Amino acid sequence: MLHFNLSLLLCGLALLMGTVVGHAPVKRDDNLPARVPYVFPAPGTDSVRRFKPIVTRSSHIKVTSSLQDEGLAAGWNALATVVRDNNSLPAPMRELFHEPVGREVGLTLEQLLEIRLTPAFLSPLTPKTSLTPELSAALLLADFMTNAVKVPQPVFDGLHKFLDDKQMVDAVATVGTYNLVSRFVLALDVDSKADVPVPLPE
Repeated sequence: MLHFNLSLLLCGLALLMGTVVGHAPVKRDDNLPARVPYVFPAPGTDSVRRFKPIVTRSSHIKVTSSLQDEGLAAGWNALATVVRDNNSLPAPMRELFHEPVGREVGLTLEQLLEIRLTPAFLSPLTPKTSLTPELSAALLLADFMTNAVKVPQPVFDGLHKFLDDKQMVDAVATVGTYNLVSRFVLALDVDSKADVPVPLPE
């Protein structure tokens, strides 16, 4: 069984960033519907448009437009901006589940394939792993947060020995936010891509 959490997170992130996860970008803005209608305010009339790091990504505009509520959309953008661009985690750890950006910050193809193909909860047992101990510990935390919800103390401590308190909060917030995005876009079938397979890194 492939990493369920990674399939979920990668699919959501692919929609968030306007690409299907893979080496080559795939056109995402196909003018396809979600399960609720999008709301696209006129440019300059909606405060969400001022969140430039996020709203340049067309599918993320559809995500926030699916929220149907300007206040909720603005809060969503504010959270996503902090998690993606302003948290204290090392970049490769922050982008464990986000292949295009992961490549940009130094994750190798071997590491990306291991992240994608390792069954949930088994990253510490992978022989000849390509992941650093820090990344393996982060992957295990994400497995528990996504699949089991409750994180055992040894799993939390296993990552905490590499990160300070602030970074641990950011790690939990990052996994939690990416789960939020994934569950939201899949449940609403944003851009009608919920059933599109997430290809393997190549």
